[in-house]
Amino acid sequence: MPVSVCVIDDFDIVVAGVRALLDPFADRVLVVETQLRTNPDLVVDVALFDTFAAPLDWQLQLTELAADARVGAVAVYSFMTDPRAVEDSLAAGAGGFLAKSLPAEALVEGIEAIAGGHRVVDLGARDGGVAGDHWPAEGVGLSPREAEMLSLIVRGYSNEEIARSRYLSPNTVKSYIREAYRKIGVTTRAQAVAWGMRNGLEPSH
Repeated sequence: MPVSVCVIDDFDIVVAGVRALLDPFADRVLVVETQLRTNPDLVVDVALFDTFAAPLDWQLQLTELAADARVGAVAVYSFMTDPRAVEDSLAAGAGGFLAKSLPAEALVEGIEAIAGGHRVVDLGARDGGVAGDHWPAEGVGLSPREAEMLSLIVRGYSNEEIARSRYLSPNTVKSYIREAYRKIGVTTRAQAVAWGMRNGLEPSH
C-alpha cells in the first residue's frame, strides 16, 4: 500500500509541481488532498512541508503540524541546506529533512523511510537544481530562489528578516533580489511588490 502524502505550501503552483514530481511513483507514494487545514477528516502518513516562501514563523507551523493527530510524520522539503535549518526543523518536530536538489527517486525513498519511523536527513547535491519543476513566475525567467525572495518581499518582510528566516547572509539576499529586479524590470521595492501581486507571488491560502 502506498504512503499517503499531503503537500503543505501556500502556493498552489508549488504544490502542483511536487504532485507532478511524485505522480510517476503513485504505486509507492500517493499524493492525497492537499487541504489538510480545511479537511478535518483527512489522515495522512506524511505531511511534506514545502518551505517555499513560508512565513517567518514556519518553525511554529511545523511544530503544530507535527502535533496534529491526523499526520503520521512530517518531512521538510526545502532549498535550505544550512545545518541550522536542519537542526531547527528536527527540533520543531520534523521526522526528516529532504533537499529540493534530490532526484525524484531519492525524494520518494526519503518519504518512505520517514513514514516508516526513521529520521532522515538528505541534503542532496549542494550545487544541484530544484527537483520540483514549478514555482511562481518561473515563466519570466526567475529562478526558484529569486521568486522566493520576491514573494517574501510581497509578504512585507525586510531583507534582514528574510536573511534570518532563510539562513542566508544579508548580502546573498541582496544579490538574489537585485537579480530578480533586473529580470522583471523594476528598481524599487514598491514596484517589486506590485509586480509580484500581479504575477502570482502572493500566497494562495
